[in-house]
Amino acid sequence: MANRIDKLRREIEARRKKINSSIDRKERSQPQYYPSHSESRDDSDFYFAGDSNETGQSEEKFFRKEIFVLQVLAAICLFLVVGILFKTQSPQFEGARQFVKTSFEEEFQFTVVADWYENQFGKPLALLPTTTNIALNDFESEELHVAYAVPAVGRVAQEFEQDGKGVIVETTSTSNVEAVKSGMVRFVAEEETLGKTIIIAHYDGGESWYGMLDHVEVNLYDHVEPGSKIGTVSLKDNNGFYYFALKEGETFINPIDVISFD
Repeated sequence: MANRIDKLRREIEARRKKINSSIDRKERSQPQYYPSHSESRDDSDFYFAGDSNETGQSEEKFFRKEIFVLQVLAAICLFLVVGILFKTQSPQFEGARQFVKTSFEEEFQFTVVADWYENQFGKPLALLPTTTNIALNDFESEELHVAYAVPAVGRVAQEFEQDGKGVIVETTSTSNVEAVKSGMVRFVAEEETLGKTIIIAHYDGGESWYGMLDHVEVNLYDHVEPGSKIGTVSLKDNNGFYYFALKEGETFINPIDVISFD
């Protein structure tokens, strides 16, 4: 029995030596590669799970359903709060009600924002060169800050005193009506008494009104420069006519005081 156990031990030991020698031969036959100092330095010591993503795959979706749902819920809640605010006649919420009313009734000041943008980032890209012709030749008045371009040369047919807002100018039948100052078009429509009318809000806060037009060349919220064509005069008895008014703040001023139409 003891002899048999010794024999098994010798066989196991011989088999183990054979396996070890086979492994040593394989290791010696494989080429050994030792990275240089620069190569080992370039290897990253940290690995992230995100590195295995496919090239060009976006990390986040452009449209997130959860964010959209939250925005919709927030809008609904705001609508309900405003509705409850106006249904409740409590005097405690009177200030909030007045704030909401004022926000919806007042016009957004596009011209102020556009003027701020122009001061910060420069003028928008212009397709036409800026006209530098100035109508007013008298620069001695200290109260005059900016001169106006002439909308269309002609003769004043109706004075400012007749309606307290503007004048009617008689000109040639082929005359074009031009903007007197830079600004943004805030109104383009058919007016009851003036016909086709354009109102330009100037960047300094004033307005210029152009009425009795035959054709309109601008659209709402267009940016205009002094001297740029905005429309054509209407025809009557082979002559051209247009209405013009200037507004500073809430007050209409006499255009003849600042513009020479001759």
